[in-house]
Parts: sequence; structure tokens; C-alpha cells
Amino acid sequence: MLAALLFGLVPLRVAFSAGATLVLKTSQATSNIDPGKTRAGKFIVALQMALCVVLLVGGGLLIRTLRNLQHIPLGFRTEGLVVFGVNPQNIHSVPEGIAFYQELVRNLRVLPGVEAATIMEERLGSGWSNNGNMMVDGKLPDGANGSPWVRSNVAGPDFFHTLGVPVLAGRDFSDSDTATSPHVGIINEQFAKRFLPNQNPLGHSVGTGDGKYQMTIVGVVKDHKYRSIDEEPIPMAWYMYAQIPITGKMHVELRVHGEPLAILPAARKALQQMDPGLPLIQPMTQQAQYETTISQRLLFARLAGFFGLLAVVLVATGLYGALAYRVNHRTVEIGVRMAVGAQRSQVVWMVLRDGLILTAIGVVVGLPLAALVAKALASPLYGVTPYDGLSNWLAVIGVAIVAMIASIVPARRAASVDPLSALRAE
Repeated sequence: MLAALLFGLVPLRVAFSAGATLVLKTSQATSNIDPGKTRAGKFIVALQMALCVVLLVGGGLLIRTLRNLQHIPLGFRTEGLVVFGVNPQNIHSVPEGIAFYQELVRNLRVLPGVEAATIMEERLGSGWSNNGNMMVDGKLPDGANGSPWVRSNVAGPDFFHTLGVPVLAGRDFSDSDTATSPHVGIINEQFAKRFLPNQNPLGHSVGTGDGKYQMTIVGVVKDHKYRSIDEEPIPMAWYMYAQIPITGKMHVELRVHGEPLAILPAARKALQQMDPGLPLIQPMTQQAQYETTISQRLLFARLAGFFGLLAVVLVATGLYGALAYRVNHRTVEIGVRMAVGAQRSQVVWMVLRDGLILTAIGVVVGLPLAALVAKALASPLYGVTPYDGLSNWLAVIGVAIVAMIASIVPARRAASVDPLSALRAE
């Protein structure tokens, strides 16, 4: 409203400052656009062009970042996976907790449409993880091959089968891994490369840094994303939940046929048959869970796309208005030019040239500004550099195309001027 009021009153001020005498004495032939006003109008349009370049470059970088993030291989199939939390309140001992989750997994596995079911302590894609030192063959690594820190999680039977993570050596956790059986663990490729290089990891002993929980490696799995989509691979180990004193909140992972969320009513019913007051905590697809880790970048990309589109509209309307205004005030001049032999193509080029000059000025001013904005956007970018040539070229080409389209209508109007009618209009 403020902008409408401000720019609506500007022409009124100009009209008042002109004075009635000057207006009555001025004819159309002598009332061509005032040079000062022309320069101001061109400056505003060129500034719009520069702003458009900046927004298109920034938007292009963020949108390409988003596309890069969305196409990062996660290391397993998220299609068909649904996850939800469970926090039983009536568990008073470790055996009770183990028995509860064993029964829950059995009940979920037999639901129609469920291909596989498992549990885990930390939800994949939640941003949370257990991190610390881990003993390898009874001693702490010296860190010569990198950081000694290891990420860990507690999981249930068929964990990697349910996720679709390839098992490179050994086996997955199974129902036979119980509290009374030998304690077993599974590591990823990064763990094997850093702490057991050039060795067969199977059969080696690993465990917590305090030596309290030790386990024998029975499997090696392919590296995959754990906390977020854009994380770098880190050594990781998994414990079997039935062999660790876990009694509290766990997360259930289901692989289902068809629409993943359609299984939730049946899963809720199965859970409430065990405990009527127990809810499903944050049920969602596993893909949606991972996308929460890039939610801020997703928001930035959408906003950048919106403002880039808005800038394109502003540039198109601004350039069209400026050129149409000039053509309207140059009707007599154009008529004279055509009367003395100017071709219509020359008139079209005359108008298009004005638009191209303004575009060139806007691009020259906008590119350095875009470079500064891109540098400020360096932290949220992924897989693309702040000074990405493709984004800059696409922005320039986009502005040029918009400028050409906005210039065509005034140019065609100028070329359609009838010389005799233009001269009689005086």
C-alpha cells in the first residue's frame, strides 16, 4: 500500500512542477521525454535487471544444491519404508523390555503388506547418534589412521535386510542373537578400512571404550547415510538390542508393499493390542525423515525460486512499461523516420536496441553483486561452488530472454506506426 501511494503520487508531483503555461505551450513534437526523466527511468529498469540477475544466480545455486541433495545415494532403498517410535511405559526390567519388542516385531511382521520389520534405538535421518571411542581387539585405536571416534546404534534382527543395506561380508542380525548367545556386532566399510585395514574383519572383537560391552564382528555392511543426507561416511558399529540393556524408547522400521503410510492404522492396532494407551511417535516415511535434514535448504531453495520468479516478472513489466512509454512519446519521430525511408526492421531494431542496452547494463552491474551474494550463500550450498559458471550463464540468458520478450510488443507497435497518421497527430 505504501509503495502504491508513493509511486502514485510521483507523477502528480511532476505534473504540478511543470506548470500550466508550460503544458499549454508544449506540443507533442517538442514534448519528447525529458532527458533527466529518461535517464531516471532507464536507471530504474537497469537496476531491476541487476536485481533479477542476483536473484536468479542465487536461486539457481540453491535449486541446484537441492537437486544435488535429493539425488545423493543414501546407500539403501527408502521406497516402501515407514518409521515410527514406541515408548512403553510399563517396562520395569531389561527382560521385560526385550520380551515386549520381540512380541511387537512378531506382531508387525504378520500384518498384511509388511515385507520386513525391525527396530533401532536411534532413528535414521533424525540427526541424533551415539558417538565415542570403541575398543578393537581389546585396545583403543591410536588414531594413526584417522579419528578414533566411532558412531554406534542398537538394532534388531533383520535390520539391514529391512533397510535394503547390502551386507558385504558375514550376516545380518537374527532372532537367534539373544541375551544368552554370544554377543555379536556389525560394522560398516569405513570401520573396517580405518581400524582393521587389509584384514578380514569377521571374528575380530570390538566394544565400548570402557570395556563393558564386547562383541564379535559377524558382518560388514556397505556405507550408508545415517544421521543426514549430506553427512560424510564415518566408522560405525551396531549392537544387537537383545544383548544390550535397552528398555526404553525404540523406533520401528517397516518395509511394506504399496503406499507406506497405509500400514499405520494396522500397526497402531497391533501396538494397542499390547498396550491400549501406547501411541505411534512421529510416524512418517523414511524418505520424509531424511528430508527433514535438508528442510532449511529446501526452504531457501523455494524462497529463492519464488523471488527469482518475482524478479523476472518485475523486469518484464518494468522493461515493457519503459519501452512502451518511449514508443508512445516518439510516435511523431518514428513517423518522420518512416516517411523519409526508414524500414520497419530498422524501427524494430531501434526499440530492441534500447532494451538490449538496458539488459547489458543490468548484467554488468548484477554479476558482481551476484558473486557477493553467492559467496554469502557458500555454507548452505552442496555439490556446487559459489562461482558456478552454469548458474551465472543461465541467469544471464534468462534475463536476456525476458528482456527480448518484453521488448517485442513495443517494437512491433513502433513498426506498425502509419507515417501519415503519426504526422497528422501533431
